[in-house]
Amino acid sequence: MPAYRYKAKQGPGRTVEGEVDAETRAGAVAYLEQQGLAPVWVREKAADADGNRGPRFRRRRITARDITVFTRQLASLTRSSVPILRALTTVVDQTGNLRLRRVVEDLEARIREGAMLSDALTAYPSLFPELYVNMVRSGESAGVLDTILTRLAEAREAEEEVRRKVQSAMAYPVLVLTVGVLTVFVLFSFFLPRVVALFKDYRELPLPTRLLIGTSGFFSANWYWIVIAALLLWAVYKRLAAAEKGRAFVDGVKLRLPLVRRFVSEASIARFARTLALLIEGGIPIDRALDLSGQTLGNAVLRDEVETARRDTVMQGMRLSDGLKRAAHFPAFVSNMVAVGEEGGRLEESLSEVAGFYEKEVEQQSRMATSLLEPILILVVGLVVGFIVASMLLPIFEIGTGG
Repeated sequence: MPAYRYKAKQGPGRTVEGEVDAETRAGAVAYLEQQGLAPVWVREKAADADGNRGPRFRRRRITARDITVFTRQLASLTRSSVPILRALTTVVDQTGNLRLRRVVEDLEARIREGAMLSDALTAYPSLFPELYVNMVRSGESAGVLDTILTRLAEAREAEEEVRRKVQSAMAYPVLVLTVGVLTVFVLFSFFLPRVVALFKDYRELPLPTRLLIGTSGFFSANWYWIVIAALLLWAVYKRLAAAEKGRAFVDGVKLRLPLVRRFVSEASIARFARTLALLIEGGIPIDRALDLSGQTLGNAVLRDEVETARRDTVMQGMRLSDGLKRAAHFPAFVSNMVAVGEEGGRLEESLSEVAGFYEKEVEQQSRMATSLLEPILILVVGLVVGFIVASMLLPIFEIGTGG
């Protein structure tokens, strides 16, 4: 039977520490409570000794998916009228990620010492952003924490689903493009120079062969400079994207590219609308809701447009729909749906419909991009390889026909 170390309060001014044997951590907590103790923290003794809880626990980083699962579990338990401390104890026993387990144990300890859940979450801003904390705080204030946690989990799951579809749609085309570029680079830089040396005694070569020899010679003589230039360009891009002005420039370019513009804007608008609907439904004031939902946008240009709409709405008394109409990259559909929601007093429902519409649009575009990009990239790589083969064989054919 595992041993658990604990720290617990015995009365208002006395704290005790010790060990207890139990099948699970929840069982250890229950035993301490039966003894009249208020556990501050309870940890498995083996974990304190070497930091390893056995083969089923993994010391990996905490992902967004882990936080979503934690939110869903906590929502299910609180909806079943399980007290928050007991719910956190249960989540700890169900968590296989050692680092997340430590975080949840710390949250439980902070709450036992008198903190609210929302206050405890602020200790981990990288895991629980301000939007998450504000939603939990609004749920605590209104007494509907289970409902808020459920909506948070649903919103995170919807966003993760869109992200997964986008990533899966782009994974194969990016792989084909990367492998194709590397293959052509290696061929031109290292293999073709040895082969084209066979034609150095030929006086008249076909134009494709001469082009191939010239390109191969350039790559062979300058391949290291090409690699350095590519790395420098990548470093400049990353540095530019990290700076505020540079990021605005890069994001503005994304919104001007014909094939990327619609995809980027619709995915961002779907995230913005989903978040804003969640915040308004949670009772967050429109000023704060616009601020928080705008921060979720990865595109700096769209984020600035939302901030402008927020200022117009708060400072000038303008309706949100009118503010969004002025935004250059927000379609008329968005402002019209928001206007309908404002008139009918159901803004959050209209925003949810906007989010659902654009999430479906992004899914369809992902499928279309996959179906079109794959054959196009394969065709391009095939044409390049075919050009290389044809350029190598043309001199041989001419010799054969000439003889």
